[in-house]
Amino acid sequence: MGAAQRRKGASAERELANLLADRLGESVVRNLEQTRSGGHDLIGVDPFAIEVKRCETLSIPAWWRQACAQCDAGQVPVLAYRQSRRPWAIVLPLRYLVGAGSENDHLCQIDLDGFCLIEREVLSAA
Repeated sequence: MGAAQRRKGASAERELANLLADRLGESVVRNLEQTRSGGHDLIGVDPFAIEVKRCETLSIPAWWRQACAQCDAGQVPVLAYRQSRRPWAIVLPLRYLVGAGSENDHLCQIDLDGFCLIEREVLSAA
């Protein structure tokens, strides 16, 4: 990955972290250890392990595999992606929302506000 791609990725992570922090009223930050130690891109949205992508060409199956691989035990993998001039899209396991299904067999896509609603419900239940 080139320097320009790394800058674009870091910028996308900061953008999404700021949006989530504003909407949730919680501290959401980039995982600065991810390059060295691996792991998901954002910290502060437990139990969600968010993988952030900012790309014009969508590669959702590959990105989803990466999100799952970087998710620790007990975390829910989440993929957040955005194309230019488009809103953020959030992909997560349908089983998380409906409580049925196997590990990661069905996915659903929601918008950022829908994800924030889910996260607020998780926070209020904790």
